[in-house]
Amino acid sequence: MGKTVEYEKRLTLFIDFLGFSEIVKETVSDAEGLGDLINALKDAAKIASLGDAADFMMTQFSDCIVISYKADRPAALFQLVNKLSLLVVSIADRGYLLRGGLTFGDLLHTDKIVVGPALLRAHELESTVAGVPRVIIDPIAFDTVLTNPSYQHEPSEELEYVRSFLKQDNDGFWFFDYFSWDTVVHATGVDNLRYPEYLTTLSGLIERGLKNPSAKVLKKYIWMHKLYNVAREPFVNVPTEHSSRTTYPGYADTIAALPSLDQPASKALEAIDKAEA
Repeated sequence: MGKTVEYEKRLTLFIDFLGFSEIVKETVSDAEGLGDLINALKDAAKIASLGDAADFMMTQFSDCIVISYKADRPAALFQLVNKLSLLVVSIADRGYLLRGGLTFGDLLHTDKIVVGPALLRAHELESTVAGVPRVIIDPIAFDTVLTNPSYQHEPSEELEYVRSFLKQDNDGFWFFDYFSWDTVVHATGVDNLRYPEYLTTLSGLIERGLKNPSAKVLKKYIWMHKLYNVAREPFVNVPTEHSSRTTYPGYADTIAALPSLDQPASKALEAIDKAEA
């Protein structure tokens, strides 16, 4: 008889590229675009593989990535949230958007196999719950912090630390906010001087997305537009004498000069209302 195989309790993240089939179709006649996509997939795999391999398992197939941590490892949720934040920012910086779900449950994850209810739930969160370009956290995943915080934190401190990477959306789900300076630079650790260029890339993605003829797609970019303007707003009216202007000349001005995109967003909302009337 073969060795008995059993599920483990694992934190499980399922993540994929938004609109991947359309992206692939475009690469048929765009060699440069194909190269960009391949580099993005490689970058995603590289980031997903960062860290001590004994702590986690990672599987990539096409544009989908599954990462899991044994839930009894100290700070497992923080490690996974930190990794997903790096993934989302890095891929957005390349001009692509990710969507995903992070949950906790039974999973068998080896270098050859990944299967179990936790994977089904993570995929469900990504495909039917997340809706817009965001990675959401199943509320049950936060419970693992209460029993397995890091060695440096009490459970309540660990939970607060994890949530410093996240924002709670209108539907109650926590997600990684890949727009705001606080999460992208302060929490995730992206180079501060890269932030204006990064936000410029997101601005371009939203501007193009708001021209899409599909009401379903437009809703995704309306959601992004709101976060974009919240992130941009603190830099719009920075006082001339503010210390940041002398420390980082042109920094706030570059962000303030980005378009608000309010007008195309209003037109997109009108198109959505018309389509749903």
